[in-house]
Amino acid sequence: VGAALAVTVLGTHGEERRRVLAVFLTAFFVVFFWAAYEQAGSSMNLFADKNTDLVVLGFEIPSTWFQSVNAVFIVLFGPVFAFAWAALARRGREPSTPLKLVAGLALLGVGFLFLVAGGARADGGVKVSPLWLVMAYAFHTFGELCLSPVGLSYVTKLAPARFASLLMGAWYLANAAANKLAGALAAYTPTPGQAPAAPEAGLGGFVQRVSQTNAGFYSIFVVMSLAAAAVMFLFVPLLRRLT
Repeated sequence: VGAALAVTVLGTHGEERRRVLAVFLTAFFVVFFWAAYEQAGSSMNLFADKNTDLVVLGFEIPSTWFQSVNAVFIVLFGPVFAFAWAALARRGREPSTPLKLVAGLALLGVGFLFLVAGGARADGGVKVSPLWLVMAYAFHTFGELCLSPVGLSYVTKLAPARFASLLMGAWYLANAAANKLAGALAAYTPTPGQAPAAPEAGLGGFVQRVSQTNAGFYSIFVVMSLAAAAVMFLFVPLLRRLT
């Protein structure tokens, strides 16, 4: 990513350079989104398996089925979001791309609030309703619909033609970094009946202490997502000027 930043910034000037800087600034905030969102395949799946009451109407739902909830919501709500953006555009009230990204981060944080609430109940030793996970996935999907397709379009619109492929690659490298961070954080997922590990030093130790409970662990992603949304909101005027 650093090499791509150097090449594109040094290889552009004026308006093109400002657009390139806007792409990299946006990619920085997107890292926080995907680092939290990608808990779906790790810590959230463990929560479904270990802490969720999977018996509904006498039928035991396989915990792996929760991985399809996001796909179902994408199919159901993708057209709704596309229609909403088009309708707002016709009225001249469509939010700018940076504001959509802010909304995506905020919705992601709201989704994790359901896991904090459900996690607090699970910490009491009970299996919780699957609705906590379903609601979390719903808001995560809403956030994804605000951020993912919009972000890809943003890069293709802003990137100078000669650097379009390079900047798209840098965008996906930011996603890769986010997945690495997601995996590192998922390693702290609390497991029922497992004794806490010896405390680490520094930031890892802080995360480890917070993650002793499900509610504490998922609160990390609430704070991370909402803080990133708030900071990016402050950068919206700058992004507008750059683009």
